[in-house]
Amino acid sequence: PLYGRATDLAVLNGMILANAIVTVVGPAGIGKTRLAEAAAREAGAAFPDGMRFVEFAQLADPALVTVTASRALGIAAGDPDTALDFTVQALAGRRLLLVLDNCEHLLDAVDRLVSALRKDAPNVHLLITSQELLRHPDEHVYRLGALALPADATVASAREAGATELFVARVQSLDPLFVLSDANVAAVIDICRRLGAKTVTKGKSM
Repeated sequence: PLYGRATDLAVLNGMILANAIVTVVGPAGIGKTRLAEAAAREAGAAFPDGMRFVEFAQLADPALVTVTASRALGIAAGDPDTALDFTVQALAGRRLLLVLDNCEHLLDAVDRLVSALRKDAPNVHLLITSQELLRHPDEHVYRLGALALPADATVASAREAGATELFVARVQSLDPLFVLSDANVAAVIDICRRLGAKTVTKGKSM
């Protein structure tokens, strides 16, 4: 389940359908990949050729960006020198949603792929997740913030906030007997606040 992101999901889905390139930007650990996965599952139904997901987190060599994408697309383009042209040609007539995940360390190589697709495969929509902007002329940016904290330290308020909802779900996966209560709600909110601040600080320092 995607906790506390209903508004983010609705807005992002609209952006994907309306724009050729959408980049979800935010610090590490804030939930960009989870949101992109959920949005792609929903928005992908609007594309006749479906959705494909390409994960770049473990890729260190920028020269292999297009080869990695082609493999995810089921395109036999193993030679890095010819992979870009081969992949773009294969996608020229398709209308699909292509998700490129964790691109911040490969921005130049990803931009070359994106630019080639925009030129010769204009019906391919791209959803990108990154800690930094791609800075492509057609790029539309969705900045993902931290999950919402409760408006006040009450159980009712905590149950409606994304941060505490996610925290409770994670704790209950380890201890099914855990229940949010008047006795622990303040401590839970404090933990969620500290975790959110740590994530934002980590993102700013990178």
